[in-house]
Amino acid sequence: MWFVFALITSLVNAFYFICSQFSKLKADLFIVYRGFIAALVTTPLIFVFPINFPWEFYGVILFQGFAISYMDYCYFKAFHKYGAENVNAITPLSVIITFSLWLLIDPNIVQVYLQTPYRSLLIVLSIIAIIFSVIKYQNKPIGLRCLKYVFPILFISSLTDISNKIIMNHANNHIIIASIYRVALTGWIIGIINTLGCIKKGYAIKEVFNTENFNKSLFIVLLILSMISLNLAMYYTPNPAYCSAIIYMSVIWIMVINQIRFIYGYKSIHQQIERKWIFSLLFAAIVLVLVTN
Repeated sequence: MWFVFALITSLVNAFYFICSQFSKLKADLFIVYRGFIAALVTTPLIFVFPINFPWEFYGVILFQGFAISYMDYCYFKAFHKYGAENVNAITPLSVIITFSLWLLIDPNIVQVYLQTPYRSLLIVLSIIAIIFSVIKYQNKPIGLRCLKYVFPILFISSLTDISNKIIMNHANNHIIIASIYRVALTGWIIGIINTLGCIKKGYAIKEVFNTENFNKSLFIVLLILSMISLNLAMYYTPNPAYCSAIIYMSVIWIMVINQIRFIYGYKSIHQQIERKWIFSLLFAAIVLVLVTN
């Protein structure tokens, strides 16, 4: 079941990434609206479905809100310093970090892996193949200086994925409602922190909040759908790294969308991925799904 929601997340992410490429919203303002749009859409549902979740649930959400805000800030600095293409070529490495950290958090899964060594080997190899295929898609060499700079951010990204799994483990069978709570509460935290960041940079409130910016950010509704489907995937998966790996299938969906756009006469804004890496990514993803179910 987890892979269905992970695939849905990858598809929604593809549309979200393409829309964000066309958006003329400044990066500083984008991270404000990515929080507030998600919060404003989902918060009313909290009052419709009031549930008392354990304090750990809210504690992890608080961590996520601050972690995502800090991660956005660090990524934008890395993009400026090393280039988005170089940074994006490194980000898939967070999957193997997530996989390794989860072994420490859930020792029971280690026993499962040890009992089925050949299956476990296939899992590890398929994850590595997915990571390698996506890195080749970026077609950029990984510089050591860039890797050293970005690695702490990858670690935070992995902790965010893991904490997402932990949040959903505390859902108490209210997985849809818990997902909505997570989107709403992290949205408020992200929006407030990044608004304060904009004000610190010299933005006036009217520069941040106006109708024009709001209209440019409506596509962020896609992010809400992505977050909810990701939460459901995390709830069902035995290891959050599986979801993180499958979500990189978005590069294939982007290619398909670009091909359709090309047929109708629109120029692609994304580079083309070589067919061999498409097949490598697709094959590795199929293997991962088959051996984990």
